[in-house]
Amino acid sequence: MDNGTSGTRPHTLPALEAECREVFETIDILLTTLGYPVFEPLIRIRNSPVPSQPAEAVSTSQEQPSFSEFYCRTSGVDGRAQYTEEGLVVLAGSYGRAEVCSSFLVHNYAQKRRTMLEQGLLRLEDDRVYFTRDALFSSPSPAAVALLGRAANGWTEWKDSDGRTLEEAIGRSTRDKGRDA
Repeated sequence: MDNGTSGTRPHTLPALEAECREVFETIDILLTTLGYPVFEPLIRIRNSPVPSQPAEAVSTSQEQPSFSEFYCRTSGVDGRAQYTEEGLVVLAGSYGRAEVCSSFLVHNYAQKRRTMLEQGLLRLEDDRVYFTRDALFSSPSPAAVALLGRAANGWTEWKDSDGRTLEEAIGRSTRDKGRDA
């Protein structure tokens, strides 16, 4: 969690710092094992060789983003996201419509959107809602719905820089199609 303040640690003894790190690492491992990876970034950078270079020219320490950026753009909506192994991560600063369709209000997504506003994940400003931090969605449709304020198929609403839908760009298996239904 970032708060914008970095301490100088003038009075932290090395032994105390080492002990605190050990406690933190233990808590991190326990929470991750229980299925709550709260200290893990939503978007991970993996070590992988660049395909256009020969294997011997690539350093194993070279980090490369392995995810493409996708966009959900229409009138009053500008969403940016990355598709990861865990789902779709809508990036902080993305914004959508504050106004929602009347049919949306009776849908389960309306309650989820209200919850995101209450938790501070979304911020209401004039006629827009803004994502205050990166947000992970298990599938693309709820992410699109949160921005658009209406029912939406995220597999076709999210597009890459070439205009290909998320479905065209990465494909999806029959199992994944059932998750959005």
